[in-house]
Amino acid sequence: MRLPVTVDEISAKWLTAALQFRYPGVEVTSLLCEDVLSGTSTKVRVLLEYNGTGEEFCLPARMIVKGGFEEHSPLMKDMYQNEMRFYRDVLPFIDMNAPRCFYAGTDPSGWQSIVVMEDLRASGVTFCHAQCSAGYDDVAARLAAMARYHAQTWDSPEFAEHGRYGWIGERFSGWSLDYMRRYLVPEVWRHYVELPRGAAVSRLLHDREWMEAALTQLGESHRGKPVCLIHGDTHLGNLYVTADGKPGFFDAQVSRAPWSLEVSYHICSALDIADRRKWERQLLAHYLTHLAANGVETPAFEAAWEDYRRDLVYGYFIFAINETRFQTEAVNTAYAARFGAAMLDHGTVSPAQ
Repeated sequence: MRLPVTVDEISAKWLTAALQFRYPGVEVTSLLCEDVLSGTSTKVRVLLEYNGTGEEFCLPARMIVKGGFEEHSPLMKDMYQNEMRFYRDVLPFIDMNAPRCFYAGTDPSGWQSIVVMEDLRASGVTFCHAQCSAGYDDVAARLAAMARYHAQTWDSPEFAEHGRYGWIGERFSGWSLDYMRRYLVPEVWRHYVELPRGAAVSRLLHDREWMEAALTQLGESHRGKPVCLIHGDTHLGNLYVTADGKPGFFDAQVSRAPWSLEVSYHICSALDIADRRKWERQLLAHYLTHLAANGVETPAFEAAWEDYRRDLVYGYFIFAINETRFQTEAVNTAYAARFGAAMLDHGTVSPAQ
């Protein structure tokens, strides 16, 4: 179906057609755009009224319509489609606590993909934030949840070309790799390291040639390792805690990757630098214990520790080049500082420097 590409095109008629894929007979009789939250994707909070069928389905009075409604959106089409397919083609089959989805689709004639999901604010969740670092128990709970969904897809035959997850790419291939290369152009890289985030890290981490080589080596080091489905972007801004204390995940950018890419990314982005130094080994052991409890033959701790340390470079790169239209400079600086400190602590920076 054709999808709206501006906020003004989100109408009761369009949403009725979208919802009828899953809820036959429903009609949205009134729609009001209550709030617009801009970012990498745009989230539009809509206030809704339904016919009797909608009430019988107990559809909520507020939903979030998420898609590309910004000037930069056509450039992000692969990212939008990846998230849409997470809700449509992945979430029904794995054990991850994520927002309820009412519609997920893409427009094959254009660049737009849209997800219509529950308004988490209405269910009383607590949203996490980069500038409020997490405690040990919260990170441990999320690592246990990650171990559960990692185990469900561990070296799964469904990653084969015609399998259920055959469309899910590696982090260092396809559109994801093209996205990274865009920011390794010398003048583009220089722009980002001259921002406040660059002043928050060692000058050793400003070296573009080192960064490019480190990412290449990281991609090569992943070859031949067991892969699983990862959420792909588990920084605090994409996480929440339910009213009963369970960890929740949204804004997924799924890929197939070794477990260590997600675990190192989450631990380092979520914890205060001093807390990370105290807790990271214990938290890694906690993750491995839960992975084993879910039936996976886990690596020895020291081998896992090396993988964890090596993969820190990916998280640093993401926030070194993250655009301020996606996250504020304060958020990018907070994350870059955490990853930069971890890389110095663990010798992840090239010894040649």
